[in-house]
Amino acid sequence: MAEGGLGDPLQLAAVVITHTHPDHVYGLPSLVHNLRLLGRTAPLPIFVLPEDLDRVRRLLAVWGAEMHPPFLSLRTLAVDGVTPFWEQMGHRLYARPVDHSVPACAVRCDLRGGARVVYSSDTRPVEALAQFGRDAVIMVHEATYLDADAAHAHAVGHSTATDAARIAAQAGAARLVLVHLAPEADPSRWIAEARAVFPGPVEVPDDGAIYPLDGG
Repeated sequence: MAEGGLGDPLQLAAVVITHTHPDHVYGLPSLVHNLRLLGRTAPLPIFVLPEDLDRVRRLLAVWGAEMHPPFLSLRTLAVDGVTPFWEQMGHRLYARPVDHSVPACAVRCDLRGGARVVYSSDTRPVEALAQFGRDAVIMVHEATYLDADAAHAHAVGHSTATDAARIAAQAGAARLVLVHLAPEADPSRWIAEARAVFPGPVEVPDDGAIYPLDGG
């Protein structure tokens, strides 16, 4: 999450590691390294699940002392869904467990003006995410598979476009953003499947997509 200075890495206010599969954590050493080179001095909390704290420490330790600059602070997540684990200028972050093949969490951001954004992380469909993300202006939900492959998706800890759409509809979300598609996926098929269930806008974002939020 960044406070102002959109696109400026030095304005990054917090980092959340939802789980430690490589595609969700391998970029952390590069981030820390580049912030150090840019001269960052402001504290940067990096939040991880309690069971992942040692693994993240060991990941950073591979590159030695330079990966532990003074601004870096590793902290554990509160994952009860009701206690904010980070708060700044009226913005609050919350986390709750999801159902993946390893411990993982969803994250919700309640902005000071009242807008809400929720991110599912990698997960089988979890009904409780609908309440966790109630009335979100944006629900970002993984949709690795189409519904034809639902049995396999759930067996390996993932969701389909239909799963994501159903959870978003139950939450009363205003917009659904589908992520974590395979590189060879045709986004139009995922969007069409989700639109059959979710009444609001559905999209698969391009890399670097920006979503302005009212009330933030």
